[in-house]
Amino acid sequence: WIIYNGYCVRPYFYAGSNATVRLLQNDVKTSSEIALSEIPRDNPELFEDDLTLLTHSSASALDEDYLSSLIANWRGPISLAVSLQCNFNEDFVRDKIEKALGSLRDPKAASRFSVHVLYDRTENAFCDSSSSNSIETREESVFVASYPINTVRNVARLFSSTRYIAFADADYLFSAGFYEKMLRILRESVPVGSRNALLYRIFEIDGEEARMKGYDLSKYDLRLLISADKARVFHVKGWAAGHSMPKLPQWLAVDESSEPGLFDLTISLKRRSVWEFQFVGLRDVPLFDENFPYRTDNNLELRWEVCRAGFHLDSVSDLFVYHTLSEGVGNKDDAARKHAIKRKNMKKFAQAKKQMKERMDRLYPDTKSICP
Repeated sequence: WIIYNGYCVRPYFYAGSNATVRLLQNDVKTSSEIALSEIPRDNPELFEDDLTLLTHSSASALDEDYLSSLIANWRGPISLAVSLQCNFNEDFVRDKIEKALGSLRDPKAASRFSVHVLYDRTENAFCDSSSSNSIETREESVFVASYPINTVRNVARLFSSTRYIAFADADYLFSAGFYEKMLRILRESVPVGSRNALLYRIFEIDGEEARMKGYDLSKYDLRLLISADKARVFHVKGWAAGHSMPKLPQWLAVDESSEPGLFDLTISLKRRSVWEFQFVGLRDVPLFDENFPYRTDNNLELRWEVCRAGFHLDSVSDLFVYHTLSEGVGNKDDAARKHAIKRKNMKKFAQAKKQMKERMDRLYPDTKSICP
């Protein structure tokens, strides 16, 4: 077990490509537990020249069909962190993962996939399997205010072993050849020691159309689906400012290349404070701020810090991420549910934002005038 920030963390139900845990200079409490006070900002030069997808979930939200689609869709390493809540235990997670891997057409793809579980340690003196078998919360759903979203995201990053990282929330899938093409662009445009990162666009696509294409969609497919009103910019109807990028017609008009590069685009982040831009970069990009609670700008805060830390953002051609949305009442994208969680977490959010502002002004005073 790794003890991190009040959580018990167990890595590697399934190990990725030679993934190693770099926990230097940590206080070893017992032979079976390592205490980690904070996740380090790693030196990318020490890690494998590869790109890992970092993603997260609660146990109750795990979907084996989606996971098998993701493993087939992203052809590089994947690090998934899973929060145990609501009486969901390790055995439940293991069963879900085994079902996902069992449905893969290419069993070798499982070697790229690693899974790590964590649960709140506050009521247990030690981390062990029996403690995680009866985890109780006041709610029965993953979509409660207590989901430690940014801690789970950072745990996924801790147990990765590559120089480059990409972030994904549940339900994200990637355009055809995304991993291979993006890694090539990263090697050319984001060298070790740089403050560069690469932007890509996000869409929502009709699920049946995506399934018929084997979830392997090209830019040409996207263009046809947009024309048929079966694809659109993610959340364009409800929150366009959060996910849209300029020059979409120009970007779509350029034919897809086997070796895509950068797309000419300059954006002022100062005027786009609510933009949750999708990006990849070196593993020394800032960590997620774990003080931000669920559903309260916990994605945006990283984007704010990326700007304050002086990163230069370049847009890529052709490549994109997409997912489908369930818009019915009672699911995780239901507006009423979202607002209820936000209200519950508003006090924590206000304190976290105040602390972040103070930290940004202390660490990055020179960028205050150009960033959100």
